[in-house]
Amino acid sequence: MEEKEKKAPFADVNPVLFVCIVLFVVFIAYQVIGALITFLVTGGDIKVDSSNVVLMRILISFSQFMFILFPAILLSMLQGNKSSSVFRLKNPPLNILLLSILGILLIQPSLQVIIHLQDKLFLAIPGVSDLYTQLKEIFKQLEEFTISIINASSVFEFIGVVFVIAVTPAICEEFLFRGLILKNFERVLSWIKACVFTGVLFAIFHFQPINIIPLILLGIFLSVITVASDSIYPAIICHFLNNFIAALAFYIYGKEDFTKEFSGSDELYFIILGIVSLILFFAIMIYIIKFKNKQIQNIV
Repeated sequence: MEEKEKKAPFADVNPVLFVCIVLFVVFIAYQVIGALITFLVTGGDIKVDSSNVVLMRILISFSQFMFILFPAILLSMLQGNKSSSVFRLKNPPLNILLLSILGILLIQPSLQVIIHLQDKLFLAIPGVSDLYTQLKEIFKQLEEFTISIINASSVFEFIGVVFVIAVTPAICEEFLFRGLILKNFERVLSWIKACVFTGVLFAIFHFQPINIIPLILLGIFLSVITVASDSIYPAIICHFLNNFIAALAFYIYGKEDFTKEFSGSDELYFIILGIVSLILFFAIMIYIIKFKNKQIQNIV
């Protein structure tokens, strides 16, 4: 009598339900277990200063690899996936790769302009302004924590910062979102809807409500270029570039946000630059979407 081939434990689980399981596991692992390990290692002193900044950077990278990347790979195996397929470990078309890099560079001014205009809008609305100010105050501590982590006083230290805030999330978060989560959404949704849902979840995952619109834009773009190229590498490269640019700006100028200094004509010029860059960014994304749809039509 032939033995039946054993199915993977999560092989028959609905893909959307599986995404919920993945996010729950990663949340518990990263936010709870990771926080507990940080608390134990630092002795409860989680404030970042010159004496423990290196330790905190190591803990951040360790937590991402151990509690984001590892669960993504493990849960993919438990679903019975082939790693090279679900994580799209293949070389991308050169045209999509180059357009992806151009797109992520073009959108940089737009991201700051969106936050700048968002601040002006919400702070000008009676009733909303107080709530918005309180929200910003709540997340001010997180912003100060981030600044402490990315602040570098030498080129050598800056290289370490780049590994922590650019290399690590570019690998770990992309394997989770543009790998396992996106692939599961594609199994039950059109590829465009799968990209939108993945992008929104990517934004929510960061727990930064003030930056939710830029994060959704980035999340959708990274998802689109992943599907269009059928490769995870463009998303990893673009994710890295996005974070690297922020780190480099802070290293050179000591700040990420330049819009606070703008007024009058300077502010107007920067807003126009942001709008133009956003239009060009969307033009690139539309071209990539059309490229993918043409591929699908040719197959059909």
